[in-house]
Amino acid sequence: MKKSVLVLIVVLVLFANQSVFSAGKSEVKDKKDDQVTLRFSWWGGDSRHEAYIAAVQRYMEMNPNVKIIVEYSGWDGYREKLYTQLAGGNAPQIFQNHYSWLLEQSEWAGKEVVKDLSQYKDYLDFSIYPESLLKDNVIFNNKILALPSSINADAIVANKALLDSIGFDYDKPMTFDDFFKYSKKLKEISPDSYFENGMAAVDIHMYWFLAYLVQKTGKPFETDYTLNYTEDEVTEAFAFIKRYFDEGVVEPLGTLELYTGNYAQNPKWVNGKSAILYGMLSTIENYVNALGDNQKNATVIPLPVMTGAKDPFFQTKVGQVFSIAATATDQEAIEAAKFLNWFNTDKEAGTLLKLSRGIPVSQVQNSALSEAGLLNPLVVKAMNYATQTGQGIGQGSLIRNNEISRIGADLISMIAFNKTTPREAAKEYIKLINKKLQELNPVK
Repeated sequence: MKKSVLVLIVVLVLFANQSVFSAGKSEVKDKKDDQVTLRFSWWGGDSRHEAYIAAVQRYMEMNPNVKIIVEYSGWDGYREKLYTQLAGGNAPQIFQNHYSWLLEQSEWAGKEVVKDLSQYKDYLDFSIYPESLLKDNVIFNNKILALPSSINADAIVANKALLDSIGFDYDKPMTFDDFFKYSKKLKEISPDSYFENGMAAVDIHMYWFLAYLVQKTGKPFETDYTLNYTEDEVTEAFAFIKRYFDEGVVEPLGTLELYTGNYAQNPKWVNGKSAILYGMLSTIENYVNALGDNQKNATVIPLPVMTGAKDPFFQTKVGQVFSIAATATDQEAIEAAKFLNWFNTDKEAGTLLKLSRGIPVSQVQNSALSEAGLLNPLVVKAMNYATQTGQGIGQGSLIRNNEISRIGADLISMIAFNKTTPREAAKEYIKLINKKLQELNPVK
């Protein structure tokens, strides 16, 4: 308990010296103000949808001149839809963005697709953001392309009943080798259960595959648009993925793909037949809620780090970020900025949103959650684990490029279905990834 309190204090101190900006105060606007209709889109699970909708409804009650139309979905397909809208000039005025997409949006064929939010300083309270949080995550070409709303970290939710049955050691750091050790024990007790709930190939590539390589080598995905890993290193990572499927740590990939972006709805998780589920601080409540009557079995465990890792990979990072589309009119952009400021700074907004975004950036909102008893102890515990793991290299933005993601996912699929060997997959991966990285290199 003391550790949880300490981590919370660290988070609050990190975002100290903040104030509530006048544009975010809870006050009812005069109905005679000009009417504005805004569209607001985001991705997430049910708990986030419910929280965001409640916040939007409350804001409209306080601001009768503003109508906000919500557009929400799961993660799968969100980016593709958003990019189509941005290219077509019909994106929502307010939308959840991703910090790793901002670089490519800043260089979108010379076309402005998101507003530079620094021009709305009269409506946005920038004092709540540590300078490094903005500089390291949302400022590109000297423009603020999005506003961070929360801090997030990788997390693993677990079914304690299954872990207890196999003698899981909660006090010992988990390694990737433990995936196989505990999976074997679980199969002996419950053959139809799986140690990990699993992910689609595109997410396996961005998380387990890359985590393995970063921990093994201590190197980021690329440097100067060149892949950082040797053929032997990539072969070893693919061999890990092959064993992962061959030994039944997870269900067959064809089944996992059915739940892309909505992993908590996999019947194995819902029915207590998978032991662990990878996610983020912001998805913990959704994962726990999916357990239904078995929520009492939910816990969180440390992130996997291999013995002798040269870098932990995992990192505490910016969570939800929101942008205003460049196509918004001046009046729409001003009202959108006012809404985002309220969303990110207001005490009542914080209690409505709870931890659906991760841990809020705003000290005011953190304090409100604490006072209301809404700081989920599992989220605090997971933040503890993330802090103990250390600040790693993380993903970087290029591995999230659609074409790079597809290359990784396709080769992982071939490994999962025994259509290639780890060595051949590594050769193809290095060739295709380096080719694509060079195509993306602005200085050729």
